[in-house]
Formats: sequence, structure tokens, C-alpha cells
Amino acid sequence: MDQPKLVLFTGFLGSGKTSLLLKCAEYLAGNKKKCAIIINEIGEIGIDNLQMKKLGYDVWEIFGGCICCTLAISLEDTMRQLLEKYEAEYILMEPSGAADPSALYPTLAHCGFTQQKIKNVMIMDPTRVEMLVAVLEPYLEAAIPLADLAVINKIDAATAAEIEQSEQVIRQYNPGVSIAQINVNELTANQIKDMLK
Repeated sequence: MDQPKLVLFTGFLGSGKTSLLLKCAEYLAGNKKKCAIIINEIGEIGIDNLQMKKLGYDVWEIFGGCICCTLAISLEDTMRQLLEKYEAEYILMEPSGAADPSALYPTLAHCGFTQQKIKNVMIMDPTRVEMLVAVLEPYLEAAIPLADLAVINKIDAATAAEIEQSEQVIRQYNPGVSIAQINVNELTANQIKDMLK
């Protein structure tokens, strides 16, 4: 069995990671592809996880902190179990929106996923770009350079100036990255297919 394709959905809290991950999972299921979902939650109750289970997805949950540091062993254990027991073609992973995604890479490398084998889809909420720049610059500096695809979500709710500023922020930290502007609720099958390439 070939190693599954690993797609990370990164971005700060509230950017639309879960919604995008769900759209991708639905697309894969509709195309008879087996996919596993790993969600990291901060706290004891996994809202996203409960939502996914209601929709009939098996979800590996990792609670009690961010995947990035305190749960590196747990993430590695979860990945190894998944790789040994399931024949997934895709693994869709959503780290906590408060986590620095760069800290995931060493753990994923232990499981055989080098940076070249990971597709990092970074999602940005343009309606909060000013707050992100003012308050969370270290997060942007860490997260955006890792992106293989940058997605500006919520274009239906954002102004043209917010979308343009979001694009400038992304280009500042990752000049060559592809950028997609979307409204996650109106994604086409072709847009989803491109994200999963």
C-alpha cells in the first residue's frame, strides 16, 4: 500500500479550516477515495469532532493541548496506528488554529512524511487581516512560509481592500505561493481537486 497523501489545513482560529476540510472529505468520499481525518482540539470537548461524527466520518481526536508541542507523542502514536490499521488514500489533518504548524513537521517526519510529502493548505480570513497583522505577526511569520497553497476564504464577506491586504501579507512571507480566493460554501469540484493535488 502506498503512503497516503497528507493534507494539512492550517490557519488561525475561525479562518474556515474545518469547513474546507469537510468539503474536501465530501469530495473524496464522492470519488470513492478512502480518507482519514485527524483534528486537534484545545480543551476537553471537540466541537468540530462531534460535527464530523454526526456526518458519519471516523475522526481521530487529540485533546488537551496543541498537536505542536505537548502532544507530539500522541500525534505520532495516532499517525502510526492509522498507517498500520487503515488503508487510507488521504489523511486530512487540522491542527489547532492556535498552534504553530512548523512544530508539527518533526513529528510527521518521524512517521515518514517529509515536508515534500505534505500538502499544506493555509487558510486566511481577510475580514480579520488587520488584527492578524497587528497582534499575530509571529504566527504569520511561522505559518505562511510553510504553505503550498494559500487560500483567502470569505471573499463574499470581505472588502476588496481586505482581500488585497491579505494577498500582500501572504506574498510578504511566501512570495511564490499559489493563492486561491474562495467562499468555502461555494467551492466547485475542480477547485477542491486542485487543492488536493
